[in-house]
Amino acid sequence: MTHSDGWASGSLDRRRLLVGATALALAGGAVSRAMAAGGLIDAHSHSWGGDLTRYPMVHNQTARDRDPPDYDIETLLARETAIGVARVVLVQHIGYFGTDSSYLTDAARAHPGTFAVVGAVDDRRVDASDAMRTAKAAGVKGFRLRGVDTAAWLISPVMASIWATAAEENLVLCPLLRDSPDMSDDALLHVAELCRRYPATNVCLDHMAHVMPGDGRQLDRLMALAAFPGVSVKISGLNKFDTPPYDRVIPQLVALLAAFGAGRLMWGSDMPVLEREPPNTLLAAFDFIARRAPLDDTQRDFLLRGTAERVFFG
Repeated sequence: MTHSDGWASGSLDRRRLLVGATALALAGGAVSRAMAAGGLIDAHSHSWGGDLTRYPMVHNQTARDRDPPDYDIETLLARETAIGVARVVLVQHIGYFGTDSSYLTDAARAHPGTFAVVGAVDDRRVDASDAMRTAKAAGVKGFRLRGVDTAAWLISPVMASIWATAAEENLVLCPLLRDSPDMSDDALLHVAELCRRYPATNVCLDHMAHVMPGDGRQLDRLMALAAFPGVSVKISGLNKFDTPPYDRVIPQLVALLAAFGAGRLMWGSDMPVLEREPPNTLLAAFDFIARRAPLDDTQRDFLLRGTAERVFFG
């Protein structure tokens, strides 16, 4: 069987392995130490595939509706292994599978210790807390919240129960903020208020909350969340901010390091979404943190392993 991105099932492409090995060699001691401490972690990747009868898609979609049509767990593992990543945070793709994370939790059970699963919870369901506990029992560690109408979050009894349950059950909430026109420009302020109300809830903001380089107002709002110790930030989805080598991201990364410290930042690829927009590649996104960004060895270790290990694998 040959996967859609050119990888043969059960084997690794020799050329990409060599490229990945070169990147690791260039990255130096920080990456080597992270690998020795348990392997690098990609804190944000999607995966889809499998039998559509067993893992049905929402709205009667089929594999042809996905981009790419197939990015199954074995393909993901081959791609990640080639750059030295040993563990991955699998993030639910709500648009394809809604709140059903069974494809991801089945993969986590099949590969013990390799995956942490971020599922999704429907904030319109009055039984959302029960759904979260059921998902936790199936192996889910966190929940993605799509940040539509975040002002309503502040008065929603269901959202209040979600934040309280996350704290009680040691689950991570992962808001996806400001990535489309129907999302509030004040979403970070709304998240800050919820963090104030629920200080024991762990929150991890995907893709730097989609704060664009040069947007000082939103960056200030994002950095203000550093006042809440349970908040961490993913340096992920780099294609949303720049093209390789992602130099426009560097000032923002430096600002976030100053506000949060490396121990609350983590790198994620956002594969395979990342590669929908050439010339973005997994290797280029990895190389930004592993070699190009102005980080010392300790900071690199946190971004490539330590922070995600604590937040999602601890």
